[in-house]
Amino acid sequence: MSQLSTVTLATASEPALLGLLKRHPRVQKTELSDSNELEFEVGDWPRSIAVGDTTAPLFGLVETIDNNPLVCADRMSVPDAASTLVLIAILPLIQAGLLLEAPAVMLSFDVDQDLIQRSLDRFKVEGDVAVHAEATDLDGALAATVMAAIRTPDDLDEIDLLYEEQYGRSFYIRRDEDSEWHPDLVIGKPFALYRLRISTEEAMSILTISVLADREGKCGAAQQIHAMNVMCGFEESLGIN
Repeated sequence: MSQLSTVTLATASEPALLGLLKRHPRVQKTELSDSNELEFEVGDWPRSIAVGDTTAPLFGLVETIDNNPLVCADRMSVPDAASTLVLIAILPLIQAGLLLEAPAVMLSFDVDQDLIQRSLDRFKVEGDVAVHAEATDLDGALAATVMAAIRTPDDLDEIDLLYEEQYGRSFYIRRDEDSEWHPDLVIGKPFALYRLRISTEEAMSILTISVLADREGKCGAAQQIHAMNVMCGFEESLGIN
């Protein structure tokens, strides 16, 4: 294995993240640090992955950032947990120009609303997000219900196609329309699940997107490892599953 295909040193302060790094087959050495970022070295190239830093040169879900900029990046940031759920829900709508205004969001955990607002501002979403948070114990899972006002497409199948094009080949964002919607679907898993419901009117419709993920999975350490894998040119699932 060549030096440039190996992370020679990775440091983190968060226990779940450090645990994944210790088991990662391409990470040679790990250390506990005081930094709230995943910092790693590839040869003599220092690199890092932040959480929730909307000022980072690259910010967003790994699935929605082109690989080439990630492979070349010194630093990037994945979203915080709440923003991860919200962005999973609405990024396909943003990119298609269907989203009419900032969504309304219901969360199963307390969060600083400004975190979500800054994430949406980064994607130039107009208006202020409305957030209602009610702390609910879901055994480590996090849930969001996102209600988005959208321009009604000529063909409702266009909505399904948007999400399929964005997430259909993703390891860690999956659609589930058939299972009983329960935290057990994602607890201990590295992926998020979503499902769609639409209430249609002639010009404007309301799309309701439900999203579930494990706090340490897509909403946490697993997402950072996924980002590191892409940045390093590793297999996306290495050290996660």
